[in-house]
Amino acid sequence: MIKTVLFDVDGTIIDTEFVMIKSLQKTLLEELNLNVPDENLEYILGIPGKKAIERYASSEEAIDTLHSIWADNVKLYTHHAKLFPNLEQTLVKLKDNGIQLGIVTSKTDEEMKNEFDHFGLNDFFDVSVTASDTEKHKPNAEPILYALRKFNSLAEESIYVGDSIYDMQSSQSAGAKFALAKWGAKENPLFSSADITLESPLEILSHVE
Repeated sequence: MIKTVLFDVDGTIIDTEFVMIKSLQKTLLEELNLNVPDENLEYILGIPGKKAIERYASSEEAIDTLHSIWADNVKLYTHHAKLFPNLEQTLVKLKDNGIQLGIVTSKTDEEMKNEFDHFGLNDFFDVSVTASDTEKHKPNAEPILYALRKFNSLAEESIYVGDSIYDMQSSQSAGAKFALAKWGAKENPLFSSADITLESPLEILSHVE
């Protein structure tokens, strides 16, 4: 029986692909004079921001500086982010069914505050684990295990909903079922290993009854 459902944020709860790619493009163009097309930046989706920056900076100091500038540029585009259809309705129904809800994201605490809080969904989630909370990040199992400990939940009674390979690897390493959010995911043959494939958010309800 499923008692806990954890959600990724970007590409799962909110559609931020345009926001993240365009803000990084602006950063790379203005700081490094690099004009990088959209398709060459899709790799950044679903991984921590500093990890994404490593491709363009060789030192910790340079990574920190570029990441800080990128974070400022994200704020210029956040009005383009939007909730995926039926997501809030799904959260309401899960909550009504007594399911514990949590977030496990690669965003930092500050990024969550700047990019997620204004959607007004925080009250749905009893636990929120960000990149600021753990030393290791997805695809490591630690963020999901950390969330489950805070819930006092068993992995086998939990589902993690996400849109990236890192999400799947983290979930399955932790022993939780992985549900692929197809509405935000890029095609990848590795997703054949997902435990559950969801075409729309409301489909998760049939897996917790």
